[in-house]
Amino acid sequence: MTKYKKKAQIIASLFLSYFILSYHSTRIFAEGTDTSPIETKETSQLTEILSNNKEKLPNDMEVALAEEIATEAVWFGSGEEVTIATRQETPINKAPSIVTVITGEEIKNLGYRTLIELLRTIPGFEIRKEPGTGVVEPIVRGAEGASKVKLMLNGHTVNTNTTGSAFGRFDDFPIENIKKLEIIRGPGSAMYGENAFLAVINIITLDAGDIDGVRISSGYGSFDTYEENAVFGKAVGKVNISGIAYYRQTSGFDGIVEEDAQSGLDRIFGSSASLAPGSVHDGRQEFGLNLKATYKDLWLQGWYSNKNREPFIGGGLALNDESEIENNYVFGEIGYKKTFEERFSVKPRIYYDQFDSNSEFESNPENTFLPPYTYPDGLIYVVKGIERIAGTEIPLDVKLFDGNLLTFGMEYRLINQSNNYFLANFDPVTGAPNPNNEIQDYSDTSLFLPDITRRVLSLYFQDTWDITDTLNVTLGVRHDRYNDFGQATSPRCGLTWAFMKDASLKLLYGEAFRAPTFYEMFQIELGNEDLDPEKIRTYEIGLNYKFNKYVTSSINYFYNDIKDLIAVDRNAPSPRHYQNLTNAHVQGFEMETRVDISKGSYVFMNYTFKNPEGEDGNDLPLVAQHTGNIGVNANFWKYINTNLSTFVSGRRSRIDTDEREDLPAYALLNLSVIGKEFFKTMEIQGTVFNILDKDYSDPAPPSVPDDLPRPGRTFFVGLSYQF
Repeated sequence: MTKYKKKAQIIASLFLSYFILSYHSTRIFAEGTDTSPIETKETSQLTEILSNNKEKLPNDMEVALAEEIATEAVWFGSGEEVTIATRQETPINKAPSIVTVITGEEIKNLGYRTLIELLRTIPGFEIRKEPGTGVVEPIVRGAEGASKVKLMLNGHTVNTNTTGSAFGRFDDFPIENIKKLEIIRGPGSAMYGENAFLAVINIITLDAGDIDGVRISSGYGSFDTYEENAVFGKAVGKVNISGIAYYRQTSGFDGIVEEDAQSGLDRIFGSSASLAPGSVHDGRQEFGLNLKATYKDLWLQGWYSNKNREPFIGGGLALNDESEIENNYVFGEIGYKKTFEERFSVKPRIYYDQFDSNSEFESNPENTFLPPYTYPDGLIYVVKGIERIAGTEIPLDVKLFDGNLLTFGMEYRLINQSNNYFLANFDPVTGAPNPNNEIQDYSDTSLFLPDITRRVLSLYFQDTWDITDTLNVTLGVRHDRYNDFGQATSPRCGLTWAFMKDASLKLLYGEAFRAPTFYEMFQIELGNEDLDPEKIRTYEIGLNYKFNKYVTSSINYFYNDIKDLIAVDRNAPSPRHYQNLTNAHVQGFEMETRVDISKGSYVFMNYTFKNPEGEDGNDLPLVAQHTGNIGVNANFWKYINTNLSTFVSGRRSRIDTDEREDLPAYALLNLSVIGKEFFKTMEIQGTVFNILDKDYSDPAPPSVPDDLPRPGRTFFVGLSYQF
């Protein structure tokens, strides 16, 4: 054996010893202001290993190895490693963002069935039903807007430019294929550009090694809900392939609305068209396929979904029975990673996305009277369109010296909105019903959206630097240039410091933006091509402390300064347009604690206080100042796992012109039980949501006096088996 092979063998054995020891160690930080690692049994063993092999290693290699081990030991055990904060794997307490990670095991224990339900458990998150489309959307840290949250699937952005949101297609994303969720609470535009305004969510799906076979699951729940899933993964030589094929169908919650907007019109005009009191329509049907594969340094992934949903109340806030919203979405991505001399790596990728929309709305029901016309079949219109995105991104990582990593990147996107159609059973100019109430094509004269082309060129830079073993600084900036509204620059800086044993501090600053959507800029009548992007500046302080090997807690303070919020001024005279209407300020804090009782058994709790204010100093309405979660997971027997969790929301105030009482506080208690390892790989899961059958509502405009009813006690039972 040559001397080089001997050196390689020695180095490999040292690293293997290090990782074995680290796996069994507790969190190690520097003590006081000393930047040297704490001396523990584990680090003493590492020192002994180095000493025993000292004569076998060249001096420079020995020093470099010792420094590497010392630096990693400082942050090892600080929690799950995440990639979302810097695009590099980083211990969560070292990451220059306030980050939440939910593992696949924790997701399964909670018993929730979809992505949007999981988000309710995240500090600072609320979810709310949108009455016109039936989409459930998040509110983050006291600010509304699904278009202000960037959603990614394995790093691939799935937000549209038409609405800015991803939740119309991904609110019901199945949990069976989620390996973990990584969530930035705060701005992320310095790395991810538009929509990374209030939060960034990355869904990481299972790899071939996580499954190594096929897992079939089936379930049934309240409101005739059916789920069928096939998760698969296999390694064949150097090829790894994994994915999911799924189907979900539900007739949806059927809560009663006592009065709707049509009820008010009936009172004004003496008609009787309203279907209220009547049930909402929340049915959904979806099937999809997710696939990812790797071969050496080459990767590709793809997605296809078809989703049909009912609009809950409907676009006109009038109950109806002839509306349906259909969305098709497909994307494909291929990329390659090449590393040169362990100091340079480049990861180019190209991708294509296509969003197809075909929605039929009955905005008002049959026999609606709007002077001077009566509409026997109601007011019906159909909107169609296709959004296409072709893009490429080239990030380059450069390791200047140990502890320092530079990231440069360029991204270009060509976005086209076309094949737009507008059909209706009435003349959109005069309002007159068509002969025989036929639906006619008005695309040539009254397009809902014109054809649109948006080009975006983005450049970004980031420097992460371990100044000492316990002090890390991250600086970054991204510049996005749009051909239709201008440009936006998003800087960030972050300092993370392990200032004492088992404690770390984060000082963060970041700016972000939300680009005006196609609807806001180009929609007929309401659109405004002179809009500026919404902007936010966020200041954050985060403190994490591990009391002992069982208890970890954190507290974060945040202040958001929001400018140029886009909305329609409903009090302005016609014609009304979208405008950069107002500013807002939100400050608050988040607290989290986790107690690990034993393997698989733990207690978790979080609490968020936020104080959102408009530029006039008044509280922003429809947002709870106080929210929190508390839960316990018990796995004291290998065959049974039980999870009991509660979400608590404080009261929510009304808008100034709404004289109704504030929405009251409420709490939702959920119970999930899993029976596992029956017939080796069989699992049975049952979940009861809102066990106490709490009556609560989501806020609605004054035209729906009793707000939006939400489900009482519901259940779901599922069975899975792995081959």
